[in-house]
Amino acid sequence: MKKKSAPDSSIVISVYKDATALKLILDCLNRQTVNNFEVIISEDCQSQEILSLADFFNNFNFPVLHLTQEDKGFRKNIALNRAIKASQTEHIIFLDGDCLPHPAFVAAHQKYAQKGLACTGRRIELGTNISARIRNAEFSLKRLTSRLLFFTSIPLLAADRAKNIECGIYSKALQRLTEKREIRLLGCNFSCNKQDLININGFNEDYLAPGIGEDSDIDWRLIQSGVKIRNVKFTATQYHLYHPRMYSPSRINNDIFQTTQEENIIICKNGIKKTAI
Repeated sequence: MKKKSAPDSSIVISVYKDATALKLILDCLNRQTVNNFEVIISEDCQSQEILSLADFFNNFNFPVLHLTQEDKGFRKNIALNRAIKASQTEHIIFLDGDCLPHPAFVAAHQKYAQKGLACTGRRIELGTNISARIRNAEFSLKRLTSRLLFFTSIPLLAADRAKNIECGIYSKALQRLTEKREIRLLGCNFSCNKQDLININGFNEDYLAPGIGEDSDIDWRLIQSGVKIRNVKFTATQYHLYHPRMYSPSRINNDIFQTTQEENIIICKNGIKKTAI
């Protein structure tokens, strides 16, 4: 029997209770054009819904590690740092638990995997009706991942009030045309070298509300440390399942980020390690 090679990337999926979406994501990952990766489920909770999928996690050609932590409010950054420490590779891809990846999503991020470079893509925000139909297996995701079918589905997407519809297009040609455009990291769709994250002490765990701490902060500190950001908008494609927004912008987050910039704090004190490296 041929020995399976070590994974090249670790895919970290941030999850909070949504077992249906997680199953859809894992099915999408099982249909990737490459399979040389491990999956780390980073759960900011200990939910029975996700725990009940333990047997389901064994159905795939890639290893799945499920990390949990006690539900004490929003502590996503703590869960992400635990996932970084648990990862077995030098390349980490971050994915949110409500975003379904295109079949070429992993390959798009792996293409530019190198130290000193982070990649980020974008996502189409699906409307309520199509999101519900995907969850209920009444609408095939192939209608969106196939370029031809996607274009024929645009009127339906528009009628369902989808946002950022152009971000649902998979196109290497469009990616090449736009790759030089400056783009900021999106927390649900980015990848980088593990050591680059360790060098800035990972995610800042002082952020205890959604928003800035998941992307703007990590984006700024990576750039200040010398990491370049590469735009992979039309190849690292995602389909975001609709859900009501559960939060409003946090003033505390804004204050933390403002202090970080004003004091040029590249290596956060409350990260993977609890004092500055």
